[in-house]
Amino acid sequence: GTAQFQPGYGQGPRSELSEGRGAAALLDAAGDVGVAALDTAPAYGDAEAVIGAAEWALPVHTKIDPKLEPSASLTRSLERMGRTRVDVLYVHSSTEVLLKESPVLDAAAALVGERVGKLGVSVYEVEEFRAAVADPRITVVQVPLNLFDRRLPQALLDEADLAGTDVYVRSVLLQGVLVADPNSLLGSTVALRSYVVAFDEKARKIGRSRAELAFGWVRSTPGIKGAVFGADSVGQLNE
Repeated sequence: GTAQFQPGYGQGPRSELSEGRGAAALLDAAGDVGVAALDTAPAYGDAEAVIGAAEWALPVHTKIDPKLEPSASLTRSLERMGRTRVDVLYVHSSTEVLLKESPVLDAAAALVGERVGKLGVSVYEVEEFRAAVADPRITVVQVPLNLFDRRLPQALLDEADLAGTDVYVRSVLLQGVLVADPNSLLGSTVALRSYVVAFDEKARKIGRSRAELAFGWVRSTPGIKGAVFGADSVGQLNE
């Protein structure tokens, strides 16, 4: 994931990537360690331009800029990345799937072909996930799922699998909360402090890192095609 390429992302301290340093090195390392694809968006600062400058050769998933018409957004993204095609194009506004008529979704679906491999939608709620799976034009769904956020029942993941819909999970570390120093949590995440402490104690007891347990739980969940994760440094990526 390249959301870290924009300032102020996540719940941890400001990263070197958000200040414009280290992103190219991180992309180089990502290819070396076997990262399968990049997830980006026009809203993620200069992420698409950084991907283009790095000449990333593996798959890229990007999103539609909600301020632009889908075709115009795609054209701009391809130009910034120096590519002729994206593997997945996501509709960034999740509520589009709930509308009886969605010009945005219609226009995005028409792009699948020469310049777009698959149409996806990035959702938040269960009803959005269900609507996306029911739409035959949408073959990829991205959804938050982690040890602390289990809003998506296994039955719906099974339905997506039967429908041939690829499910990618984001927020595996809850924007860094699951691996953060509990005392560093601020704002709305303060309420999670006691849970993070308990999670840390469990991890220490069985001799595993919290990141390992968080990713392991997602990987053990049937019906998941892949996990989107962000890193602030090459060291984090290697971990």
